[in-house]
Order: sequence, then structure tokens, then C-alpha cells
Amino acid sequence: MILLTTLPTNIAVIIVVIAMVYALGTFTLQRKLSNPKKAREIQRKMKAHSKILNEMTKNGASREQIMQKQSEIMPLMTESMKNQMKSAIVVLPIFLIIYSVALPYFASSMGFVKDTINFVFPNMTYQSFFFSITFIIGIIMTAFILIYDRKKSKEEMRLEANLQSQ
Repeated sequence: MILLTTLPTNIAVIIVVIAMVYALGTFTLQRKLSNPKKAREIQRKMKAHSKILNEMTKNGASREQIMQKQSEIMPLMTESMKNQMKSAIVVLPIFLIIYSVALPYFASSMGFVKDTINFVFPNMTYQSFFFSITFIIGIIMTAFILIYDRKKSKEEMRLEANLQSQ
């Protein structure tokens, strides 16, 4: 751990572990609160509606027809946003509690409140370090989740196509 020069290494490791536990815990909560299969289904429907809307626009459909088709998309968008907000309402307070209450308490009890970490930017505080690690872990997990969801979506589409062809 060459990059962690000012803050003792064991404390930096503890902060990384806290960030990993937070990221994995909130990931699990998000997956439980929002149904990924339903989200993929909504995305598929929205994509199909968008394709139809684009074709209608290219073919010169009347404004009323386009508006009527757009109104069919709105409930899908509302459902999608509701699922995303549901998990954000749970995850954000957990982050704020860790960032504003647990970490400062932990820092003061272990005596490293004024210590800094030379990681990415010089003189990073322990809270900034926690935020950075959580952000990096979140980006990595998001990439893996997107790949997994894309694969699942393709499998579901293949199964659906097979069922329709029979």
C-alpha cells in the first residue's frame, strides 16, 4: 500500500472493508427492492414503443397519433422511475449515516481524525477516501451488473422467441 502514506495502513484497509461491505449490502438491497426481471421487461416494452414512435415520425403520422403513442409510454416510464427511486430512498440514508456518523465516530475513537491519505489526490481525508473507494467499487459493480443483465435479457428474449415459434 504505497499510496497510503500518512494514514496508517490498517485504518485504510478498515475503511476499504467498510466501503466494500456498504457497496455489497446496498447492491443486495437494490436487487431485492427492484425486480430486475420486471425492469428488463419494462425496458423491452419501452424500446419497442420507441421504435414504433420513430417509424411513425418517419412515415409522417399525425401529431395526435404520435401523442397517443407517447401516452402509452408514460406509465412504463413512471413504473421504471418508481423502482429506481424506491432503492435510492433506502440506500442514500445508509450512505449518509456511514459517512456522517459512523466514520467520524470511528475516526475519533481510533484517533485519526486529522490524518490524511495520499491516494489519487494528496491530503485526502478519511471521508473522502471512503467516498472514493465506494464510488470506484460502485462503478465496477455497475459494469458487471450491466453485463449480467444484458446477458439475462438476451436469454429471456431467446426463450420468448422459442416459445412463440412453437
